[in-house]
Amino acid sequence: MAIELERRCYAARTADISDHPIQVAQDRLVSVNQQLTQKLDQYRIELQRVSAQLQMESIAHSSLEQRFRKIFEGSNDAIFVIDPAQDRILEANPRAAQLLNYSRYELLNSIKISQVHPEEMPKLIEFTQTVFQKGQGWTDELTCLTRTNNKLPAEISAAPIEFEGRQCILAMVRDISERKRLSAERERAEVSANKALSHLAEIGELASMIVHEIRNPLTTVLMGLTSFQKLELDGRFQARLNMALDEAERLKRLLNEILLFSKPQNLDCKPLELNKWSADLLRSIESHPSLTDRVVKFTANPISAIVSADSDKLKQVFINLITNACEAVIPGETITWEIIQPSKANYLTVQINNGGNPIPPSILEKITTPFFTTKSNGNGLGLAIVKRIINAHKGKFSIASDAKEGTTVTVTLPVLKRA
Repeated sequence: MAIELERRCYAARTADISDHPIQVAQDRLVSVNQQLTQKLDQYRIELQRVSAQLQMESIAHSSLEQRFRKIFEGSNDAIFVIDPAQDRILEANPRAAQLLNYSRYELLNSIKISQVHPEEMPKLIEFTQTVFQKGQGWTDELTCLTRTNNKLPAEISAAPIEFEGRQCILAMVRDISERKRLSAERERAEVSANKALSHLAEIGELASMIVHEIRNPLTTVLMGLTSFQKLELDGRFQARLNMALDEAERLKRLLNEILLFSKPQNLDCKPLELNKWSADLLRSIESHPSLTDRVVKFTANPISAIVSADSDKLKQVFINLITNACEAVIPGETITWEIIQPSKANYLTVQINNGGNPIPPSILEKITTPFFTTKSNGNGLGLAIVKRIINAHKGKFSIASDAKEGTTVTVTLPVLKRA
């Protein structure tokens, strides 16, 4: 009984304490404190996250800034940040200082924009206004004055930029002195070439007129000499007659070649299958005296290719090249004639090779020069005409010669289409 009574008394006392207002306030305070602690922990975690993010962004920004600084410092073009309103250069890279022959300190502290463009400020102001209005600009009509008073023609690309809280212009400047010089040289060369072509045309007309004037009496001479062949002449007079006929025929050939050389190469181009055309041409010239006792080995391209060409002009080219090759070797020698088209190429090559003595370099470099010849009965126009015909076909012509490979003539022609 006593124990039960004591238990009930203790329970009553405990209930009285837990229901006391102070205890209730303390409990609430503990609860609020726990909630605040949780919030503070959340804020601390969020703050740490934001701090880490800001740190990463700062590192990235620093890395990006370093990268741009590296590009800025290492650019081959001069880079300026200018404030046109204040007539100031606010920033310049090393190439800019080198271009104008000033130090960076001088450019930023003592050199004004108007000193770099003293005679072109109105044009420069107009350019900067265009940049601000359109967001970009480009010009190659301004010059930059260096420390040594040298005017450099410049190509300028510019864009607006905010720098140190103000609207400025970022300008990339390139020295185009060499480009201007080459352009001027090209223009002078074109003028000279046009004058030369005009002069050559006049010479061609004169040559054509002279040839026609000589041809008529030469034809009469040849007819007379030919008629003398019907006479019975002794050996001495017959030899002189034959010599006169040979020289007259040579003069006739020379006049014909001068006429060919002096005329513009007007082509009548048509599709031409070069394999068959070459084989037919070779059969037609097999009886030519130059080919006697020589072997011409022709190799066609495995895949047929068609060129756009003037058949008659091209015939003139290859008859000349084959006869030259045959005349360069002794009887019994072989001349190769090969057509080659590399896979997927838009051109083909024709190579004619012969043995014999190699052509010395001093002669090789002049061999297509008009009237240059090493033959006693040559006139020096054959290869010059060949080269002109190939050039007119938009092709290329070259000759290589050495003791090991012999002499190889290469003609390159553009392909019209593949069959």
